[in-house]
Parts: sequence; C-alpha cells; structure tokens
Amino acid sequence: MEGPLSKWTNMVHGWQYRFFKIENDTLLYYTSREKMLKGQQRGQIRLSGAVVGIDGENNSLFTITVEGKTFHMQGRDLRERNQWVRILENTIRASSGYAKNGSVGTTPSQHFKQKTEEANEFLKTLVDKVKELEQLKNGEKAVDEKKTIDSLIAASNNLTNNVKHAIIYLQMAQARLDPNMKTDKLMFTHPDLDEKPSSRVETVSDSTQTHSSATTEKPISGIQHLDHLKPQRAESYASSDEEEFYDADEELIDLDKFENEKSGPESGDSERRGDGAIMSSDEDGFDFGDSHEDFDEIYNNAEEHDIGNVQQEHGSVLMHLLSQVSVGMDLTKVTLPTFILERRSLLEMYADFFAHPDLFIATNGIDSAEKRMISVVRYYLNAFYAARKSGVAKKPYNAILGETFRCRYTVPNSPISGRKTENGPWPGSDENQLTFIAEQVSHHPPISAFYAEMPSEGISFNAHIYTKSSFLGLSIGVASIGEGILTLHNYDDEQYTITFPSGYGRSIMSTPWFEFGGKVKVVCEKTGYYADIEFLTKPFFGGKPHRIQGTICREGVKKPILTVRGEWNGTMYAKPQHGEEYVFVDVKSKPEVKKECVPVMQQGKRESRRLWRHVTAALLRNRIQTATTSKRFIEQRQRKEAKERLESGEKWTPLLFDTTDKEGEWIYKQKLGVRKAL
Repeated sequence: MEGPLSKWTNMVHGWQYRFFKIENDTLLYYTSREKMLKGQQRGQIRLSGAVVGIDGENNSLFTITVEGKTFHMQGRDLRERNQWVRILENTIRASSGYAKNGSVGTTPSQHFKQKTEEANEFLKTLVDKVKELEQLKNGEKAVDEKKTIDSLIAASNNLTNNVKHAIIYLQMAQARLDPNMKTDKLMFTHPDLDEKPSSRVETVSDSTQTHSSATTEKPISGIQHLDHLKPQRAESYASSDEEEFYDADEELIDLDKFENEKSGPESGDSERRGDGAIMSSDEDGFDFGDSHEDFDEIYNNAEEHDIGNVQQEHGSVLMHLLSQVSVGMDLTKVTLPTFILERRSLLEMYADFFAHPDLFIATNGIDSAEKRMISVVRYYLNAFYAARKSGVAKKPYNAILGETFRCRYTVPNSPISGRKTENGPWPGSDENQLTFIAEQVSHHPPISAFYAEMPSEGISFNAHIYTKSSFLGLSIGVASIGEGILTLHNYDDEQYTITFPSGYGRSIMSTPWFEFGGKVKVVCEKTGYYADIEFLTKPFFGGKPHRIQGTICREGVKKPILTVRGEWNGTMYAKPQHGEEYVFVDVKSKPEVKKECVPVMQQGKRESRRLWRHVTAALLRNRIQTATTSKRFIEQRQRKEAKERLESGEKWTPLLFDTTDKEGEWIYKQKLGVRKAL
C-alpha cells in the first residue's frame, strides 16, 4: 500500500505531509510523490516487532511504536486511518511470522516450532554455562571473586527461568495453532533441568497470572509435561449472548463436586430478599485459604498499589494477550489478566460517585434556576475524583448478572432525624442519610443500573451505564454509554440529564496510568440551562493530563454564564460572564465520607462484597493464583446458570430495576417519586 499521510516531526514543530509505502517489513516515507517514484526516500520505519495504536478521541490519529520510539501519524479521516491500521497490522503479523492463513512466510505452527527449538538449544547452552560457573566457584578463589561468581550464577539462574517460561509459552502457542499436536509430548529436553527442583524452578503461569522464580504455591520442576497445562488463550470468549466471559481453555472447576461439598444444613437453598440480595449458604466447601481474614477490614483498606512496569513484571502475559487482539477490537468478551484488577466491583465504584453527599444535596434550597444548575455541575465535577481517586490504571471487577451493591452515607454536620425509611435502597435507614443501590441488569451488553436518594431533601439520582471497551494499541478505552437523571422532587420534579466521559488506560506496554476523555452534557430542559464539558486527554506532545474545560449556558443567550477550566483530579476554576475567576471545585479540600455497608458475611450471596471477597482478599495479599481461581469460579458458575436458563427457556428478570419505553433506559422500581405518589 502507498499513499499520503501527515507525520509529526519535532524538527519543525508540526505536522508534515509525507508519502508512505510498505516494502516487505519496512514502511518507507518520502517528501513528495515525485521523490517516491524516484526512490528518494526521506526515512524508514521497521515494522517487525512494532505496535500500532489509535487515539480514542481523534478519529484520524494513530501511532507506530518500535524499538522505544513512537511515530505519530494522521490520516485524512477515519476511513483512511483504519485502512492504514489494518494494512500495518497485517504487515507486522507477517514480519513476525504469524500472518493469517499462512499467506506470508512460514506458517504460524512452523514458526513457533522453529523458535521453540532455538530456545531449547539456548537453554542447553545456558545450563552448561551455569554448571561451569558452579565448578569454578568450588576452586580456590578469593572472597570477592566468589561473591562475583555467586552474582553471576544468580543472574544466570534468573535468565534460565525466563527462557524456560518462553519455551512454555511457545509450546502453548504452537499447540493452539496446531490442533493435531500432542501436548503430552511437549517438554524441556535437557536432562539437567530436573536435578534441582527447588533451586532453579519457577511456577508456570497461565494467561491470567504473574510468574516469578521465588517459591510459589505450585512449583513445577524438571522435565515438564504439559498434558495438564492446557494451551492458553488471551481469554477470548464464545459469542453466544447467554455465555459468560470465560477462557475456553481454562482448567475448569468441578462445580457439581463443589456444590456437593458445601457445608451447613441449608446447602443449596437460596431465595431472593426484598432488597435484591440472594440469600444462600456460603461457599465454605471450597477452601480459598482466607477463613482467618476479616473481610470488612480488608474492604476498608482502599489503597491501591501501582502495577509497576507491566513489560518487565508481566511481559509474557501481556505479549500473549496482545497477540490475540487487534486495534479497534471490542474487548467486551475479553477478560484481562487478574493482576490489573482493583479490589472492588464496578457497582461499588459507582457508589463512590456519592462520597460527598453534602455536595449532592446542596442544590436543594436554592431559589435561582441558574444557581441550581451551577450547583449540579459542581457536584458532578467533584464526583469523579472519589470514584477514580487512584491514578493506577486498574479496572474494577466486571459485575455479574444479578449482582447487587448497596450502601449509605451520613451527611457531615447533618443530624440524624430519627425517622426511618420503610422502603427504598436500604429500608430502616434514617431519612437524613443518603442511600444507594445498584444492580447488574444485563450481561450482553453489560449494563449496570444504580440509584441514590435522600428522602428528607427530596433529591434522587437514577442512572444506567453500558460499558464498552476497545483495544487502541497502546491504550484501552472504555466508553460509558448511558445517562443519569438527577431529580429535585421539591421543585416540581425538576430534572438534570447527565452523560459520562470515557475512560482510558494508557501506556499499557510500560507503566499504565488512567485518564478520562470525551465530551459530556448536563441538561435541564425545564429551565433551559445546560452545560457542555470536555475531559481533555493528554496531547501527544507536551501538555498536561486530566484537564477539563466547559461552559454553562442558557438557551437563547449567546454568551455562557460561566466558563470552567482546571483538572478533574485537582482544582477547577470558574469565571462568570461579569466577574473575576474563582475556585470552583477543589477535590482534595476535604476527605470523602466513608460508606456504610452491611457486614460482608451478613450480605446476600450475590451482593458485591460477599460475592468477590475471596478475590479481594487474595489481591490484597498478592496471591494472584488464588485470586484467579476464585474469579474463575464466579465466572464459571455464571456460565453454568446461563446455560441452565437457556435450556429451560427461562428469561432473566432484574429484581430492582425496570426498562422503560426509552431504549436502553432502566428505572429503579421504588424510586422516591413513585413512593411519594402512593
């Protein structure tokens, strides 16, 4: 393929028009078509081992990253950008030896066989060299010299472990590509590899784990047969609308045996409670090694640690995942590795939007429609930092169908009234408390619905969000499709319709970080006021991340009544049409209010904290294998339930939320306005 593109060059500080042509595994570029025809190239980019990325907000930009350098390109439009991305991806695959349909070079199976043989030969040499070092150490040497040899042996052993990992993954990939290959014949071929099962042996990890040379839960030593290690995929899933997201090659848990081993007189019994939780016996028949844990205390520990450099710490898992996806691919049916999970469900993350309940209710009591709109926007912009306080690019657990989460907040400096609610999100709560409830109402597509209210203030918020994730090359984008409606019941049910920004996990090949991006709106049709806000993604060159800019306007008025700028995770400023700029929101000026939840072991089986408690405890203790196993159990059980519903013809009906005539909308059944009307 050949054609013009814009290429960014720092030398002249801007975009330069260049003509590009692909020859073999190289992208050549020229300053004009004439020079391209004459072969007078300006430069070239080697595509072997390159990674193509796209921008989630700009439809014409894309990047090529190779050998630590990133080249920024721009097509004329989305169609041209996508055409180049597809061609580049195919070329990169071909140059790496795994072109589709074997159209270029060797077949994938032949390529992996060749690489496996090369790695085995290297491993033999490496093991022999380590033995020579050990023999050298046994001779008469000075203390300093022996220390140097010890360091060399330790480094060589680490390298040996890495090579063995590489061989395992090559064998897995080869077995996946060649269905006729016998997995029980895959093994390391050097006889010395089983001599010291504790000194040079590491755990072989699957596609959802990390690995290390330290002592782990399941050490695998010596000549390693792979008949019990099924070839792993990057957790790509079946297409049935009733199927759970799962890896078809995972080692499955025997659910029938699990159910039979449950302890307690009520094993197997379950029923739905009025608040949406499902009551049933505990999963104590399956030992996750956390019976001693205080789960409530674990959930109170909200601190998240950086993932670190993914390429260095989880490189093999990451590269295995990246080899299975393409730029622009929908990741809805791809489960990402366990090590990137944060310790909360998606439903609980939505509850954190209300961690400043005083700002949520501040709009009530304001006589001016203009000031009410400003107050709503202030609450809205302040809510994101509490929900995404950590800059770590981790993702919450994907909520399963029927999962619920509920909590409540006590408003600072607001006395308890003594009047209890009889229904709503948390019956029995004080009317001066903000209560919240959420339910996963759909699995395909994944839709979460949530609702919050404070009866004494006559204010409620109802929302539904469909999360759609996409692979962008060097980033992962998550679009939040849906809307929320904030209702002021004391103002003749005055409503504010709110949309949500997209989220982006950046730099997934190195040290990931998170940012928001995209345009959102806050609209009050009744008063005619509206806000246009943009979450600005970090520019390719220079500039700061996490910035926002926006305006608050009124229909029929040309100039905005207020402009807003700043950083959504820091300080934001507002400037009225006539007046000086002032601090609009400082998200770090006061702490979030701690949410109150039912103790974990008193919750229903499908309430978020109890449902995910084993995963959460294992992640906190960095027991990735245990977290993966527990997560796999939850996903597999959901898949089994979906299959049973499909076979019986049963249709899943959410308990707490109903659909409306408006497409995709979900409304809480016991919302404040409905209860007041009764």
